[in-house]
Amino acid sequence: MARRHFSELLSVVRQGLTVGVEYGTHSLEALLWVAETVEEGVYESGSLRRTPDGISFALDNPPLRTGAFESLVVRVNGDAVPGEGVRLRAGPGAPWRTAASLSRERPLALGPGDRTEFALTGPFGDGPEPITVRLELRVPAIPPLVWFEFRESPAEVFLGP
Repeated sequence: MARRHFSELLSVVRQGLTVGVEYGTHSLEALLWVAETVEEGVYESGSLRRTPDGISFALDNPPLRTGAFESLVVRVNGDAVPGEGVRLRAGPGAPWRTAASLSRERPLALGPGDRTEFALTGPFGDGPEPITVRLELRVPAIPPLVWFEFRESPAEVFLGP
């Protein structure tokens, strides 16, 4: 496990223990319920698919914060996908762009009700094995990093011609 990921895990454990000690286990259960509710409201369940050059998925009605995201890092099974290998479009029929094209001047605007499609290029395992996808969105506000993660087996396996 990379040092950065290990320190993030320890931070989450420490924060969870602090909440549990100060407010009781019912508070931890409520936090877990909120996290699961957000996940179910953001990720379009069943949209993870294999494609000829990688995977694709969609976010639906993201109740993250409405606003403009100046950068996006997508990690698949812990590995960052290069920005040029992440294509996205906010809304049906919108033009595709890459994560590398996002900036403060050209942000990704997400709002409640916007369906956002993603297409990632790369080798992301074979078969129906579950895949963990994490999106890290950076905004020029506080908190500066908003992240979201889901784990699912691809709904379809692309078998090729």
